[in-house]
Amino acid sequence: MIYLLDTNTWIAYLKGNQAVLERIMQTPRLGITSISLGELCYGARKSQRVEANLQRVETLASEVQIFTVDALTAQAYGMIRADLERQGTPIGPNDLWIAAVAKANDLMLVTRNQREFTRVVGLRLEDWESDS
Repeated sequence: MIYLLDTNTWIAYLKGNQAVLERIMQTPRLGITSISLGELCYGARKSQRVEANLQRVETLASEVQIFTVDALTAQAYGMIRADLERQGTPIGPNDLWIAAVAKANDLMLVTRNQREFTRVVGLRLEDWESDS
């Protein structure tokens, strides 16, 4: 099982959240989406310590599997977005892509943002910040 960590979980890790640190140390197969990686780079570039934070993001990216958008992800995106729009419960565009990556690759999505992601039928979720 690969655990796909959402942006907020990676931020908790980078900030030294003990519960998240412990779970990461116990979990051999971790992933990040290119979407979350972009969000982390954006945050680093807005920070007071741009170079140091970009280096931390680069190091993180070199140690985990990076999942990008491919044809299967695009199919999952279309299905999820149409389903959520029919229900009148859309989610943010980046979260929609992250959910699509997780579904297309049969990954466990680790996020603190349960409220948004529970709207996606069949998406497997964990929250390492609250579950501890």
